[in-house]
Amino acid sequence: MTDKGKVLITDKVDDLLIHGLQKLGYECDFRVGISQEEVDRIIIQFSGIVITTKTTLYKTTLEKAVKLKWIARAGSGMEIVDVEYAKSKNIICLNSPEGNRNSVGEHALGLLLALTHNIVRSSKQTEKLIWQVEENRVIEISGMIVGIIGYGNTGSAFAEKLKMFGVQILAYDKYKTNFGNEFVKECELKELFELCDVVSLHVPLTNETLHLANENFFNQFKKKIYFLNTSRGKVVDTSALLNAIVHDKITGAGIDVLENENFSSHTSTEKNLLEQLIITGKTIITPHVAGKSFSSQKRFAAVLLSKIKEVEQL
Repeated sequence: MTDKGKVLITDKVDDLLIHGLQKLGYECDFRVGISQEEVDRIIIQFSGIVITTKTTLYKTTLEKAVKLKWIARAGSGMEIVDVEYAKSKNIICLNSPEGNRNSVGEHALGLLLALTHNIVRSSKQTEKLIWQVEENRVIEISGMIVGIIGYGNTGSAFAEKLKMFGVQILAYDKYKTNFGNEFVKECELKELFELCDVVSLHVPLTNETLHLANENFFNQFKKKIYFLNTSRGKVVDTSALLNAIVHDKITGAGIDVLENENFSSHTSTEKNLLEQLIITGKTIITPHVAGKSFSSQKRFAAVLLSKIKEVEQL
């Protein structure tokens, strides 16, 4: 075993990854909760870095990374890495969207069922000894038309979970074709807008998808919809979402992500928007946990270790 240099691990990862890196000859420096300033100060020492969501690797940081050979993102979203600049420095960028596809698919389904079956609302009422039956009569999703925007790992996983529910699935992906099958019909956005009862977002955050779900987006739906977002918060314009709920274009919204997930830094406008979303009584909001299952943490490690081993063979 040769000395490959040091790897900085900035957040909790499964031991499988740490032990695997050590077997490859890396020295692992494990620093949970390290600040961005500290990363910038010490990154000059490292040949590799493993990050989750709390560390950003933009140009100002990567300029200091003179030894860095690879970046491993435990998760899917690469908006926290300046990938193009990294490539210009011959730094290989890896991520692991395969790791949490199942968890996100299950969570999206859970949000949809919670909305249509009034699970959260009726549970809160019952806790207050309010027993309302007719007011909480449920809506079955069987027979609904479900639209999926983005048919990558999590979009396809959500479709797999829906198969047994007797729904019709339409899927749109700007960058993929020929993925339709006996359960999923590949379509254009226009068809989603015209037919869907449910729409679920499964796209990465890029300049192209920033505020994809805006005022114009919601106005194009011909039916009232259930709206789900388990991708990234900034894919949705929060004010447009609130407006669509208030104007009865959305029956219910299940969202696992927010534009700003750091409550302590919320502006008065952001605070008010969140409060208003909650007040509508038509939202279920979870704290970006869709992909954070106990199983997905181990899968992230296994996927990244496999990809790092491939890099080592180049």
